[in-house]
Amino acid sequence: MRTLDLDQLRAFLVAADLRSFTAAGTCLGATQSAISLRIARLEEQVGRRLLARTPRAVGLTPDGARLLPHARAILAAHDRAWTELSGGEERASLRLAVSDHAVGGHLAPALASLRAALPRLVPDVSVGLSTAMREAYDRGEAEAAVVRQEGERRDGTPLFADPLVWAGSPALDWSPGEPVPLVALSGPCGVKAAAVQALDAAGLPWRHAFSGGSVTALQAAVRAGLGLGPFGARHLPEGCAARTEGLPPLPTSRVELLTRQDARTRAILAAAFQAAGAPRERGAGT
Repeated sequence: MRTLDLDQLRAFLVAADLRSFTAAGTCLGATQSAISLRIARLEEQVGRRLLARTPRAVGLTPDGARLLPHARAILAAHDRAWTELSGGEERASLRLAVSDHAVGGHLAPALASLRAALPRLVPDVSVGLSTAMREAYDRGEAEAAVVRQEGERRDGTPLFADPLVWAGSPALDWSPGEPVPLVALSGPCGVKAAAVQALDAAGLPWRHAFSGGSVTALQAAVRAGLGLGPFGARHLPEGCAARTEGLPPLPTSRVELLTRQDARTRAILAAAFQAAGAPRERGAGT
């Protein structure tokens, strides 16, 4: 009976999660060519193409999608067995402070990538506003933080640029020239401040249409047609589109990683959040 190689399976799993051979290599401490070779050998063994390579990204083929849950289960069982037989090695905890506006709904794939690369890691995650998450990191309450850049501070590792856009739902009853119905967080927020500044600079009237305590609440309000909200292009609410007509352009937001961890852990964290936040394909609206 033929058996599946665990290193090849792990390379496949991490590359599939991160959608990048280079990022998978960073997580697994290998070169991009080594990851590519492991996956090629796995594909040769099973006689199926598992990953579709394009110049911009890596995606699962239908056969790869069938193998993925089995690969995840096999590696999880292996890691549990190894822990049991090695005397129950102590798990490492990592406190993560994550900006809701910077990562939001992309947290799950980032955590899946971290688990695949660091199976002994136990993440302790807090989610909130970038300012609060940065302050938690500065107070030593988190070993790493993923936040939007604010002000002149530039001590983090750049992850990605996330252009801000106006998000609107087909259910929205609003026409250009009317006061802009603004959906924004209730507390201090850099994204809200950028939106208000853009509206004021353009001389456009606006009104508060909805205030919420989380990005999830804002997305729900925009989907319900309560108003227009400024979001990173990666975080458009489901069923909504970027609106431009009668609205001022918004600046590009930049997301960064703050951490005091060693270089390898820093690289793994950066790769996980960079790839997990890859933008989805959406059509632009008016």
